[in-house]
Amino acid sequence: MYAWSAVDTDRLRSDRRHALRDLMQRHKLSHLLLTGFDHIRYATDYRTHIAAEAFDWCAAVIDLDGEAEIFTPWVDATRREPEPSLPWIRAIHPAPSWAPAVAHPVIWSEQLTRALRSATRVGVEHIASCVLDRISASLPDVDFVGIGQDLYDARIRKTSDEIRLLEDASVVNSLAAESAMRTAREGVTDHDLLADAMCSLQKSGAEFVSHSLCNHRRGSDWFAAGSVLRDGDPYFFDIGVYGRHGYASDIARTGFVGGDTRSEVKAVYRKLLTALDIAEEATRPGVRVADIDAAVNDYLRREGVPTTPYAVGHGVGLRACELPTIHRTDLVDRGARIVENSVIALEPETGVEIDGELIVLKVEDNYAVEAHGVRRLSTASYAFDL
Repeated sequence: MYAWSAVDTDRLRSDRRHALRDLMQRHKLSHLLLTGFDHIRYATDYRTHIAAEAFDWCAAVIDLDGEAEIFTPWVDATRREPEPSLPWIRAIHPAPSWAPAVAHPVIWSEQLTRALRSATRVGVEHIASCVLDRISASLPDVDFVGIGQDLYDARIRKTSDEIRLLEDASVVNSLAAESAMRTAREGVTDHDLLADAMCSLQKSGAEFVSHSLCNHRRGSDWFAAGSVLRDGDPYFFDIGVYGRHGYASDIARTGFVGGDTRSEVKAVYRKLLTALDIAEEATRPGVRVADIDAAVNDYLRREGVPTTPYAVGHGVGLRACELPTIHRTDLVDRGARIVENSVIALEPETGVEIDGELIVLKVEDNYAVEAHGVRRLSTASYAFDL
């Protein structure tokens, strides 16, 4: 078991409640209606993320004082004051089991309408319209306001406790990455690499694995397929994990099997590591996200190798991928800038064609943004360091 940090959970929860209350007061909200697992965790510290598709299985109604009612599929009757360690949760109510809300809009709307009887103005993020329309019809005097973007904005800047939990998650994910890279040898499969990483994560006491991908000689296809590693083969994997209190890490590593990797591949890999260095140097408070994307991809273009075909970075928090989106201006709604005390991932990708085969190379690390730049939270070595 990893020795997770003993953060001040009372302070962690209090800081988040104050941030939510400020947001609610700015929007003159009496209640929040949340369905995202990450927003529910942020507002109540109640864990609803038990399966990949569980993002639309649950809901929470929260008032201005932080008192909450939770709706989940794993209870069969209402439980009053169900969590002694979370006394602000007044009740947990049963919801239709193991199905999205859109599959049972009548039941969902009836339950949420009852919980919102005293509401006057409700902030919502991404509840299904077939449910929200029914609630609105039942509560004609209540205003419903979309505040999803504001919620994610409020979560960009992290507290010291959040940063510590994110650092822990990054260390745990790094241990899994290094374990997987040690497994890589001739005759094992891409599934074997991921299994070794998953074993490490489970032994560390992680909450949940968000993604587990391995590309071995599959072009732009990131999914493991039982491919057998051969001497000299490059590969990469990308793994996301949620650690204590639901705080995440997202990491990727490129590795090489044995000692007979083509020199052309290693040369491009060195350019990839330089691209990561450039991203790190470019990332500091006040810098436009588009400028970081441009710095990385302009370098890759000058080197004559493929550019990263997606955002070169993103925020990390109670989601493995959250704001800011570090991408070019035509693919982000707003010209966001990097802020101090945020936590981000930087993930350049490139590739090289060898004998008609595209070899994709990728690396990703997590960072805390500090006053004068970034501090790397991921501790895993790179292939040339192993």
